[in-house]
Amino acid sequence: MKKLIMVMTLMLTLIVTGCSKEEDFQIEYQDLTKEQFELLTLTGNRVFKYNLKNLPNDKKYRLELVYEVYKNNKKVKEESFLGIGYEPMDETLDDSTLAINIQDKKITSFLGGASSYIDIDEDISKLSQYQPFSGNTEIKLGDEIYLFQGSIGEYNLINISSGRLSKEEKNKIIKGNELNVFIKLVCKG
Repeated sequence: MKKLIMVMTLMLTLIVTGCSKEEDFQIEYQDLTKEQFELLTLTGNRVFKYNLKNLPNDKKYRLELVYEVYKNNKKVKEESFLGIGYEPMDETLDDSTLAINIQDKKITSFLGGASSYIDIDEDISKLSQYQPFSGNTEIKLGDEIYLFQGSIGEYNLINISSGRLSKEEKNKIIKGNELNVFIKLVCKG
């Protein structure tokens, strides 16, 4: 009888602990309301808002926003303009908001309690086509999530609903356009 109770206790423990899976760290696009979108469109702003959910508290990592520019098939700029580091801790980290505002020749960003801006040479409002990341995806250490891509040229942009661009896809875009700009979230371990 003792063996049966012990086996049942062990099985119950395995079932309970096996079902309490920790959720993955992820980024989710947050839609603007119709009114917010209309007001921002009138001002020339392009605003993208994301929720960072289930930030890991058991790892050391850094989240950075990076601005990249390619002109005539060559990288001419790669600059980090916002970065936040995290250390392992016992407390659970709250979900965080990431917001990016692009207007003319300036990009302003907000992540958690930190904010930053970067003055850029490219006038984003003059891009012939642009596309933000507007989906949900899991983030792992080492990932690069493309939050924005824009271009001037003939080649159509690739749908970045997953936030990811393969090297081949990115090279196609770069080669097919005279100007390409990217904003990406990098998770460094």
